[in-house]
Amino acid sequence: MRKRKDFKRNIYFESMKVSLCASDVHVEVLHRDSNESSPENVYEQIRKFMSEYNIEDDDQLWIVVDKDKWKDKMLSAVAQYCAQNDNLRFCVSNPCFELWLLLHIENIATYNEEEMAALTMNRKVNTQNTWLKKRLKDLTGHYRESDYDAMALLSHVDIAIERAEKLDTIPTDRWPQSVGTRVYLLAKSIIGRKDNI
Repeated sequence: MRKRKDFKRNIYFESMKVSLCASDVHVEVLHRDSNESSPENVYEQIRKFMSEYNIEDDDQLWIVVDKDKWKDKMLSAVAQYCAQNDNLRFCVSNPCFELWLLLHIENIATYNEEEMAALTMNRKVNTQNTWLKKRLKDLTGHYRESDYDAMALLSHVDIAIERAEKLDTIPTDRWPQSVGTRVYLLAKSIIGRKDNI
């Protein structure tokens, strides 16, 4: 049973797997079987997957999480687990995955101070949407975590990668400390771009 919160990533990566996956790359999107989306729970799911399957030395398993409500202590623990295993990659979006989606269609480098503050805080703007969800909806005409046109976004993945790389001003940090996303590293891995992975 899939839950609502993991739809946004699953839709995107399932679409990427179909349309842009390099021939020597196999993508397996894990679907959470609970409502637990904490970095620790995602790590435990990956660990379980690793124990059930024969993981090769060159396999990459990506833990994709949002920074939003999670404390640095929890993120730090999971980042440490990943650093201790050559197969694991830690991929955080700050404040959330919708930032990665937005970078496909808008250059946030052009935002004024007020827009950047709204994005950074990403507060609820109505009963259903945070600022980023509403921005995606305004720009695309339709956005819900469980229903959006990932294929339309994927036609702009190269520009999203470029924009995300520019936001990643301290790539040696374990995750973006300000607005940013490391999903570009996973996207580059899936499409077979070897530069700086």
